[in-house]
Amino acid sequence: MIAKRWLTCALAAALGVAACNSDDDDDSSEASETTSDQSPPQSAAAIEAWLTKGAYKSWQCEPATHESRSPSPHGFNRICSNDAISANADEKGPWPKGAAAVKELYASKDASTPVGYAVYVKTADDSAEGANWYWYERVPKDSEAPHDASGVVADGLGDKGPAASICVGCHIAAGSDEAHTPTANGHDQVYTPVR
Repeated sequence: MIAKRWLTCALAAALGVAACNSDDDDDSSEASETTSDQSPPQSAAAIEAWLTKGAYKSWQCEPATHESRSPSPHGFNRICSNDAISANADEKGPWPKGAAAVKELYASKDASTPVGYAVYVKTADDSAEGANWYWYERVPKDSEAPHDASGVVADGLGDKGPAASICVGCHIAAGSDEAHTPTANGHDQVYTPVR
């Protein structure tokens, strides 16, 4: 199943399929129950405003920008994990509801301003193979990644559209074997838990 999803993800990205817009009929009623410093909202406009405020910068963050770790396609980045991930980073079970991370995307290792973001937050106790995670990614408009006119690759729950085919299609393998565990204790959709 992991190989099939990864192949679907890679094929969709290569062919530029998956509609590459905000997830199909994204229902705003599925938006975040409560937005806080520890919980990103769940819509492109709200999440961009939340990112601009920078509350996630007080989370546990990697000390510096680095090249992506295999199998990530995210180029240069820096990851920040909220308390729900960092406090449970040594556990082996599923992440708790509310687990979230922000990946700042950079044009180079020495760049000081992100050119995009990838954000995910777990919306229920059961991951449901990624369907119960909210996924958001925005890249530069000239990126080769499939995206809409605003640079949005995914904006929605991992049960449909680009969030399912691209984000979950890749993240479902987190922790499944040595090649998909670039950081200790990566699992349950999270490749890199930052402590």
